[in-house]
Amino acid sequence: MKLIKKSAIALALSAVSFGAFAMTSIDDAALSQVSGQDGVSIAADLNINIGSFTYTDKGATAAENGSVSFNNIAVRGAFIMQIDVLAAAAFNTDAVGSLAVLLAPTSGATAVADATTLAIATSNALGRTVDATGLGPDAGDVVRFAFPKVTGAESLAHNASMSITVDSITTGNGGKSFGSVALKNFDLQGTKVWMFGH
Repeated sequence: MKLIKKSAIALALSAVSFGAFAMTSIDDAALSQVSGQDGVSIAADLNINIGSFTYTDKGATAAENGSVSFNNIAVRGAFIMQIDVLAAAAFNTDAVGSLAVLLAPTSGATAVADATTLAIATSNALGRTVDATGLGPDAGDVVRFAFPKVTGAESLAHNASMSITVDSITTGNGGKSFGSVALKNFDLQGTKVWMFGH
């Protein structure tokens, strides 16, 4: 009898909680206001520890298996990232601007023209077909992940950037360590990543 009473109480509570968090529909006008808002910023202080990462090359029998292990992997440091959804025209401007900076040392005055050509060719190669203006049938919105540069405290930000260490690299069956590996100041500032479907 107690079980039935407890079940009835649990059912009543769950009904109340579902009602409290019921989803409501949003009309197009309200949704356009939501999607038109600014992007998302993420700040992270990393303290990641991985015991080991092992790659095994399987042979015909278990006795022929070989492996290599990366042991006591640590990722430390901080980063900031901004996520924005860009319309096609904004993406074209953003991508061309980034490529123009990269091409400027070799292209000189033609950097923007060369960057435009490269941006369109890259977009087409990735399955996002666009025309000479950067628009076209596949020129939908693009998600941008950007790691902005910290200004005013550049050296401090660089010192706080990510470091990745591997304490030892060993082979299986009692193999000795190859030594350790360290990547210091893995700095993503100024990096942009664009993502779109195709």
